[in-house]
Amino acid sequence: MLFLLGPDGLSPLPVTSQHLLGEIYPDPLPGRSHPQLQLICKTLLMKEWVEAAPDQSRYPYAPSLKPHPFMGLDKFDTGRLHQMRSGKSYLRAHPSWDDDLPSTCSACDEAPEPFEHAIIHCHAKRPARSRHLQGVSDIGPKAPVWSSAPLLRGLTHYIEAMATAFPPGMLSRPTSSADSVSSLSSNVVSFGYFMFLQES
Repeated sequence: MLFLLGPDGLSPLPVTSQHLLGEIYPDPLPGRSHPQLQLICKTLLMKEWVEAAPDQSRYPYAPSLKPHPFMGLDKFDTGRLHQMRSGKSYLRAHPSWDDDLPSTCSACDEAPEPFEHAIIHCHAKRPARSRHLQGVSDIGPKAPVWSSAPLLRGLTHYIEAMATAFPPGMLSRPTSSADSVSSLSSNVVSFGYFMFLQES
């Protein structure tokens, strides 16, 4: 981010094509069209983002100038996915919100509950997983689920059915997987989500 030094100290400078190019290329660039200037700016921006990106062992998803496909989901599901992918959710192995809780999975109570366990490995969620996540065996950065509208829809139904990473006390966890599938999967998905699925 660029900053401007003023009487009150440093203040963020809006990053536009002109500001960014003016900072890097003080002299005008002759013969460059507006799309060419935009491409230069995007290339420089991506280079800076990649250099400043967190360690891949903590956040394996690469920076991108394009919105993630799951941004077309409703706000609640989008928020859950962002939080779980970044390791800052209500899953037990993401303890930044409450360090006093054990890290073991709240469903199976046998293993730590990071994102991958909660979605792929928890045996207590197997019935809901076989119903909603058929064909999903990976949630890594290059997994098909992140670019497939039907798989994303199944993932959100699974998250809702099992109340995965919901804030504690928001919904009582169903007593059985069968109850969970019928009780929460009937949630209404926003019109914007359907538009996203139709456009994909």
